[in-house]
Amino acid sequence: DAVEAMKWIPDSSIDAIVMDPPYCAGAVAEATRTAAKGQGLRSETLTRFGWFVGDNMGTAGLVFLLRAVAFQALSVVKPTGHLLCFCDWRMLPNLAPGIESAGWRYQGLIVWDKGHMGLGNGFRAQHELILHYTAGAPEYHDKATANVLTAKRVHHTEREHQTQKPIELLQRLIRVVCPKDGLVLDPFVGSGSTGVAALREGCRFVGIEREAEYIEIAQHRLAAVEVE
Repeated sequence: DAVEAMKWIPDSSIDAIVMDPPYCAGAVAEATRTAAKGQGLRSETLTRFGWFVGDNMGTAGLVFLLRAVAFQALSVVKPTGHLLCFCDWRMLPNLAPGIESAGWRYQGLIVWDKGHMGLGNGFRAQHELILHYTAGAPEYHDKATANVLTAKRVHHTEREHQTQKPIELLQRLIRVVCPKDGLVLDPFVGSGSTGVAALREGCRFVGIEREAEYIEIAQHRLAAVEVE
């Protein structure tokens, strides 16, 4: 459990928190959302990976979870540190103030342009969002990065997790919010992509994950980066 695990992390030791929690946003109605499995995921992804645990929480449940994580995270991050949280447009109006209410300063939004639209009708989704918060007066470590970042999605044949994010995107985010040899925390580590990106950027990494299967995958991926 991320909240419990963070209690073991020393206060003011983390430079940046980068997290990609469940979106719980594949349906509009709350009843449909909580009853469904694999919210927002393609059928072939579900067939390959199964249900993404925790991705059918209602809006209130997700806000409750992430506020608890954000509250605990504030004690472990440095006063100059940052928190980045992936989300989508459906959950943005609820998560943004929920995390802010834990004591973080809401700085703004980063847009991830995937370079290619997804399934659907009308204005088909081509982007996801990243909420940006700071603990106090922040330090920025790269001033040449815009708030719209283009990076291709991880192809479904290359994924080791249902919602795996591209390393390139994560590196560009970490470059701004964490110094070289700084410490990055991911409370929802999944297959370890944030850790791989952190190591490639010359940072250190600590991750928290509840699923044993993904812990093993993340460990292998991180070990491969360390020997490069």
